[in-house]
Amino acid sequence: MNLRISEQHHKLVRQATSPSFRNDVELHPEMGCILLIAQNEHPENPYFLVAEVLLPGSGDVAESSADGLVFSASFLRRALLRVRERRLAGFLTVHTHPLADERVAFSLYDDAQDPKLMCNLHELQPNGVFGSLVLGRKAIAGRIWPAGQDQPIVLDRLMIIGETLETMSLRGEPLAAATASEVFDRALALTGAGALSRMSEMRIGVVGAGGTGSLVIELLARAGAGEIVVFDFDVAETSNLNRVLHLREEDVLEGRSKADRLHQVITESGLPTRLTVIDGGNITRADVARELTGCDFIVGCVDCDWPRLVMCEVAYQFLIPFIDIGTEIGLSDTQVQSVDTRVSLVGPGRPCLICSGVVSRDRVRLEGYSDVEQDRVLKMGYSADIRLKAPAVMDLNMRAASMAMLVLRHFLQPYLLTPLPHTIKEAVTNYSMRALHHTSCRNCALCGTAERIGIGNGARLTTRTAPRASGHSANGG
Repeated sequence: MNLRISEQHHKLVRQATSPSFRNDVELHPEMGCILLIAQNEHPENPYFLVAEVLLPGSGDVAESSADGLVFSASFLRRALLRVRERRLAGFLTVHTHPLADERVAFSLYDDAQDPKLMCNLHELQPNGVFGSLVLGRKAIAGRIWPAGQDQPIVLDRLMIIGETLETMSLRGEPLAAATASEVFDRALALTGAGALSRMSEMRIGVVGAGGTGSLVIELLARAGAGEIVVFDFDVAETSNLNRVLHLREEDVLEGRSKADRLHQVITESGLPTRLTVIDGGNITRADVARELTGCDFIVGCVDCDWPRLVMCEVAYQFLIPFIDIGTEIGLSDTQVQSVDTRVSLVGPGRPCLICSGVVSRDRVRLEGYSDVEQDRVLKMGYSADIRLKAPAVMDLNMRAASMAMLVLRHFLQPYLLTPLPHTIKEAVTNYSMRALHHTSCRNCALCGTAERIGIGNGARLTTRTAPRASGHSANGG
């Protein structure tokens, strides 16, 4: 099992425990804190998430020395009450071993005391998840103690989600040297073996398999993604032939789905990437949206705001970074005025698509209506008409898809100027590219508060519990 933590929370833990590793101190005290955690129980990719860091205050440490750290009963009780209040899974105690550097392990004292503490915690919270982490200067070891068991489950990796993806072993030692398949030798100049190895282990969700999504799927397969999880429910139509990669006339005649055609092509390519098509494909349905939580990264290729909102919620609650792609062609009566592409990176520590002006709550509400209801609302003047067709020009879609893929590569192995902007926008007509930086609104329920970060299923996603009655496509093209 892995543990995911936001970059902000990881920095807070390291700052709180840094006195243990100061070079100007002769006797380094053990320091610590408590991590409140949620649990993602997706069958394909289960992991724990850090939702909150509790730092000890006055009276919260019963004993602290170079030989050990003991939290007070009141501090542990407060952590347990906070878990219940926030409907989380449990918590992990954290302490340091000041003399440990690149390798760290639980001490004999830890092995003797941890089972007693965990047993007491399980008596108070029988269904709780409790465990511990020990920190060295450059290493971490972690374990979970299941209720009623004498032996712990050793945690595997720590995934630090922020401006980039940083991976650390939770087995108390450095990660093994990474290797990359010889198929991708020519990509090593841009993406090193370590990043390619991480790419080969990732489940990357692609929402929308139309003009942009089909290109993204192709690029991900050529980059060595381990598994691509496709969310799309549209069948092939004649108008798709000029813009959906690999689509054929026979697919239109057979009424074949776009996703199934892409599955066939990727499977026949001989590349190591697996492609999984999610039944139903519409992420505004609760059962389908749950499949997003099994991904390590999400790429949104839709032209509707409702699925974009769902992907934003998943990004913050489950610590799954999300790239949203958009294209726009501005027309006057006589000529093209603008041709733009947009790539936005969303995740913990970054503003959501509502705060950047991409997603509108009004449009989300209107998209939730049936076609008949939309007509009625528009006629009554309660909302502006948002039912516009997105541009369907393959060369423009390709520019946006390529930029998104470059940002994803950077996320695994930084090479772009940092910090990354929230949005990269290209105005093709005047040959300009702009880096747009937005800020989170203070009252934003998604990114303006820490209450949404890492809570997993602690808050309900904006989804329907049953399929839509009409044929309106919520994922868009």
